[in-house]
Amino acid sequence: MPGAGDCRTIRRSPLAGRWYPASAREIAREIAGWEDYRGADCAAAAVGGPPRTKALCTVPHAGWYFSGRLAARALEAAGAVLGPEGPEVAVVLGGHLPPGAPVIAYAEDAWETPLGPVELAPGLVPELAGASGGRLRFRTWEGPTGDNTVEVELPLVKHFFPRARVLALRAAPDRSAETLAGALLDVLRDRKTLFVASTDLTHYGDAYGFSPAGPGPAGERFREENDRAFVEAALAMDAGAMLNLGNRRSAACSAGAAAAIGRIAAELKAAGRLIDYYASTDILPGEQSVGYAGIVYAP
Repeated sequence: MPGAGDCRTIRRSPLAGRWYPASAREIAREIAGWEDYRGADCAAAAVGGPPRTKALCTVPHAGWYFSGRLAARALEAAGAVLGPEGPEVAVVLGGHLPPGAPVIAYAEDAWETPLGPVELAPGLVPELAGASGGRLRFRTWEGPTGDNTVEVELPLVKHFFPRARVLALRAAPDRSAETLAGALLDVLRDRKTLFVASTDLTHYGDAYGFSPAGPGPAGERFREENDRAFVEAALAMDAGAMLNLGNRRSAACSAGAAAAIGRIAAELKAAGRLIDYYASTDILPGEQSVGYAGIVYAP
């Protein structure tokens, strides 16, 4: 807690205890429980080669019960690209925004997690605005937010990369995501950086207002095909295709984040590897389902 005379500002966590564990002990127990889950590929086996100065990944952001293990494995694999010291800066891009929305930024000095505060890097936002030549619009989010796209990843970032400062942003699913990608590359060119896109894939079922193939097996097949198309676009680092699939086929809830990371990966001539893919119905069967993918890009 800040002491008397401490001018630091801290963004409080409304999701701890609901979307992820509320205490450091519970978080450690949860992460330890995922040790047997490795995904289709993982860590050094997924990337190989000497340490680089840039690494990228796309991770899911459902509650940890559903997708925490996959987010952890993808972050771990991306960290292996950077070597044992990890990143100086971790850019965590969320979404849940409509096309045309400004980039959401946070002005606080730190973000509370059960593992201790994550140090933020709000001072980089004016640099991004300058690097974009005025083409990006930013909105500083004031007050609490129930959005999970950034926050649910922060305890994992704190666990794997405790010394990293986090640039927390949310990107709209439109061409501004590609502009943001260019500005991020420009501003962070000389810093060891982990770029993280936080998105889930197709949300299928009546609860989500999206069931074009109806319920049952036909619906599951539709979701799987929709997800597969988005994953293929992500692995191809095709930002335009990701935006199109997100907006026209509801294939991702935060396509702008994934498109920005894909564009950066393409600029860095990175290679993409799928860590794993599964759906919420693989964890909890039911009529509603959401797809999850973990992807790592190594320059």
